[in-house]
Amino acid sequence: MMFLSAIVPFRQDLVKLRECLVGIRAAAERLPAGALLRETIVVADGSPEDPLGIAAELGATVIAIEGPRGPATARNCGAAVSSGDVLVFVDSDVVIDASSLAHLVRRFITDPELTAVFGAYDEHPSEPGFISQGKNLAHCFIHQRSAGEARTFWAGLGAVRADVFASVGGFDERFTRPSVEDIDLGYRIRATDGRIVLDPTIRGRHLKRWTLRSAVMTEIRDRGIPWTQLLHRYGGLHDDLNLTHSYRACVIVAYSAVACGVCAIWWPLLLVPAALGLVTLWMLDRPYYRFFSARLGPGHAIAWFPIHVLHHLCNGLSFAVGTLLHLARRWIGVSLAVTLPPTSWVPRDPNVTHDSPSLNRFR
Repeated sequence: MMFLSAIVPFRQDLVKLRECLVGIRAAAERLPAGALLRETIVVADGSPEDPLGIAAELGATVIAIEGPRGPATARNCGAAVSSGDVLVFVDSDVVIDASSLAHLVRRFITDPELTAVFGAYDEHPSEPGFISQGKNLAHCFIHQRSAGEARTFWAGLGAVRADVFASVGGFDERFTRPSVEDIDLGYRIRATDGRIVLDPTIRGRHLKRWTLRSAVMTEIRDRGIPWTQLLHRYGGLHDDLNLTHSYRACVIVAYSAVACGVCAIWWPLLLVPAALGLVTLWMLDRPYYRFFSARLGPGHAIAWFPIHVLHHLCNGLSFAVGTLLHLARRWIGVSLAVTLPPTSWVPRDPNVTHDSPSLNRFR
């Protein structure tokens, strides 16, 4: 028998939490024989809202920690009180598909050597806004295209064998806000010869509302810059997810096109290479735009093009800043607030007493 423990870090928005827990309960009812969802644990991370009523209604347990300390710590606290063989991490703004837990279990059963598996957002984002639709579908596309063996992990909807999770020390609690703590966990699992698989049939609907500002801030501050530092820490670039060779080429072409466009103010002939650069970007990303066009229509795909160019520019800036931070710390010993520690997260000493989460603090 395989026992699952679902762990949901929660900060705020009870409406989304309810939808998340309803999705987990529905998926638990479709688990195959030989598997059981033993518990769903909601970890209230310094939450100003009381999740007890919703959790009790939907069969979940609530633990509370003083915070906010970030989803890395919240997930670790949930794992510490769990009893399952497999830990299933679900963000509180993700509604998993009713078949996802069953797909996840079959992955582990048919592949006993598998350490971790994660899924993707589905193709039907709930938020109707232009940026929200595009951001969530972009994530969906990248994960669909990258299905198979993976080097990273995604905690929005992913599962890890509990013994391996404990052996690598869980998520790095030095990440005190949502960032790349799941990517870091994936790198550490792979460093111990663990195997991770990305399976897009394990799907969840993202309920997040994006704005252009939040998208740019997330891409640069919370994802790009820290991810670049992780790449340097763990040994360089790999050809997967949005680090593929074609995506790197897109970053170079995007900056070249923008540079030519700016310089065309003084040398108008540079408008020609600028235009050629934009055409090249479209051609390099043809599968991406076909994906958008098939789901939202050609007009949406065309309108999304400048946002995607901005995405490439954000990636380039993030890589440059992250690399400079890494080199500044390594060569001259300068560390800024956004500089990651030089070493990997070390598992906690089980003989040392740590603060324990409180059960049902809101009662």
